[in-house]
Amino acid sequence: MTREKKATKAKAVFPIATASGLFAMAALTILAATLSVLGVTIGNAEPLDAMTFLPFGCYLGGFLLVLIILKVIRWKGDAGLLGCVMLLSGLGLAVQYRMGVFSGETRSLPAMLAFPIGLGAFVIGLLLTFRRHGSWLAKTGWIAYLGAIGLLAAILVLGRRYRGGVYMPGNMNPSEIVKPLLVFFLAAFLSHRQTDFDKTQVGIPTPSLHALIVLGICWFIPLILSVLLHDLGLMVLLNAVLVIMLFAVGRRTGYLALGLAAVTAAAFAVQKLSSHARARFEVWLDPFTDPTGKGWQVLQALSAMYSGGWWGAGLGSGTPQTIPIVTSDFIYAAMAEELGLTGCILTLLVYLIFFSRCFRVAGAAQTPYERLLTVGLAGSIAVQTLLNVAGVTKALPMTGITLPFISQGGSSLVTTLLIAGLLVGLSDETTPSAKED
Repeated sequence: MTREKKATKAKAVFPIATASGLFAMAALTILAATLSVLGVTIGNAEPLDAMTFLPFGCYLGGFLLVLIILKVIRWKGDAGLLGCVMLLSGLGLAVQYRMGVFSGETRSLPAMLAFPIGLGAFVIGLLLTFRRHGSWLAKTGWIAYLGAIGLLAAILVLGRRYRGGVYMPGNMNPSEIVKPLLVFFLAAFLSHRQTDFDKTQVGIPTPSLHALIVLGICWFIPLILSVLLHDLGLMVLLNAVLVIMLFAVGRRTGYLALGLAAVTAAAFAVQKLSSHARARFEVWLDPFTDPTGKGWQVLQALSAMYSGGWWGAGLGSGTPQTIPIVTSDFIYAAMAEELGLTGCILTLLVYLIFFSRCFRVAGAAQTPYERLLTVGLAGSIAVQTLLNVAGVTKALPMTGITLPFISQGGSSLVTTLLIAGLLVGLSDETTPSAKED
């Protein structure tokens, strides 16, 4: 074996070894959190159910299987990116276990199956994009767009109203998959029209009128459907991702300024037209106008975060159940109460590391499509994280969006892990021509 071949083989092994070490550290962290909850449960003389340990077993077995798959396909991507996914996913399982999602009468089959199915989606996403296989997705832009429109229309026709939103039978919200589908479309559309959106005059973007009209018409349809669905969070998220991807096309800061102004104007326009959105704005501005009604959830969350202080009450020792819908929309408040400000800051640092590595992958992309796809997928998770944390802390109105990797939510968790798999695959440095070892 030549020196070059040995170096190539060592490079192929190194990311897997690093990822294995990161997984070991993540698993120990999640085990410590699980044992903390278990200690509180035993101390309260609550009955133990063997099924409550199933999620932790799925976590260990699932990610070990992922590491084996990465070894078999000789993945040479960003081990740190994979490590963040493993840590955040495990933290989500530990917090959900503490909240009783996997035990007692609150346990449900969708909640038990969400993580295993999500890991399957993660592997599918990884296999779709590793070794630059994701370039074929550029040909599916319009198919992805039509699929997203069809899905939103189906939810609008077949869904039912529940807590201000529209859900399919079983309270499923398949609109989550719309996010990656529209990112596929935008990445394909913009990568073929870079010169059209790269023009500026005096720092102000002046895209081609034809390209702008086509994009505007195409983008108006999913936005109006999200408004009809009363999904304010999806509307804001999609617009924010569009602005981020337009900036990535030519790195023109004018798009960020104009986009921020447009998103803000659209949000205020929607709250004028939609009573559901208007109620959320009123609660954001002054939750004390209805402290035992619409403002109750926000006030309970703020109280829980304040009581957590710097170090928190300890995982399993707080009372986050007093917050309505705490396991999904307001899981950050539960973490603040039991892990404290310190635990929340550390968690947000993991998110920041995840995003920084994603955008570093985008910077090293070899084609415009891969760069835009990476930016769009990472941007969708980043905006979702920002909207959730800002909503819970009352920095922004609540949008009903979950915290990626951590909140309970079947379709949300599965979609997040699918996106994470696509990003981990895109980070693979192997090119189709570098297959020999």
